[in-house]
Amino acid sequence: MKKENMEPSTDLFRTENERNIVLTRQEQEKILQSNPSFQSISGAVYFDNYDLPCPIRVKVKTKDEQIVTVVLRKNRHGDVRKEIQIFNALKEYGLPVPQVLSGPFETEDDEYAAVYSLLPGENLQKLSMRSDEDLVLAKELLVQAVIKLMDATDFIKKHEISKILPSVTLADELESLNSKDNPWFEDKVYQEALQKLQKVIPDIKTPLVLSNGDYQPGNFLTEDGQITGFLDFESPSFQDPMMGFVKYPIYDLHPLGRTDVVDTFLNKKGFSEKDFNYRLALGCLKILKKEIPVTGGDEEVQKYRHRVVSLLDKSLKIIDS
Repeated sequence: MKKENMEPSTDLFRTENERNIVLTRQEQEKILQSNPSFQSISGAVYFDNYDLPCPIRVKVKTKDEQIVTVVLRKNRHGDVRKEIQIFNALKEYGLPVPQVLSGPFETEDDEYAAVYSLLPGENLQKLSMRSDEDLVLAKELLVQAVIKLMDATDFIKKHEISKILPSVTLADELESLNSKDNPWFEDKVYQEALQKLQKVIPDIKTPLVLSNGDYQPGNFLTEDGQITGFLDFESPSFQDPMMGFVKYPIYDLHPLGRTDVVDTFLNKKGFSEKDFNYRLALGCLKILKKEIPVTGGDEEVQKYRHRVVSLLDKSLKIIDS
């Protein structure tokens, strides 16, 4: 069962030795071919991420004895080919996204990969864990970054790339839960929540916005108080503007999930607490189906189930208030 990073701590970030990786011959060739000045590979490590495998930071020696760093990106949860196309479109729009140096190309594992430029800055997850002051800054920057991404919606809708981006409505997400292959389908609490949302969700017509599919803080870079990078577009779509934030209370993303990051976003965009809790209830139902067994499991799984079911109950009470 995949469990999201509910509470990453500094202990979960690995040392560089633990993150070393040996590139395949084909990967090395593709990297060296991406720039005529590249001469040899000096080293390769996974980025300092608590959830491996992840993109790989590759140091390359140039013909004039300089060391430059590039990123080897492989399929992880989506499609690198689609990510390359959305990066090119977002670069046209003016957002800071990686430059595609090579790719897509097929690897020895019959998956797709690409070589990207390395953007400046550190990710907002790292910043948020540095100090209380930096946590506040990371929260503000996260909301700012998400809104900037949403502002690109009209441009992307008119762009050729829009033809390959799915539009995922709340009704679509709700309908995906209403099937007998859902292990929670016969659960009384789950069914009551499902039926309650079925009476309301189809009438919600909030305009969809561009989403990278994952608003977790590691996907945004910052330097000197500015957003310097937007990452991870393997699964881009047009989505409800609040659904990307339900993971913060559901996964208790530490430490940003314990700030008012959701309320900050809602206030800036003019959404209400009740608006968000319709999405939160839907998000809880999705996670229960996808990740959590109805019964059993070890102590961690039981705590996870209890927390999500409790969160579902709380969100439904707010909806009814």
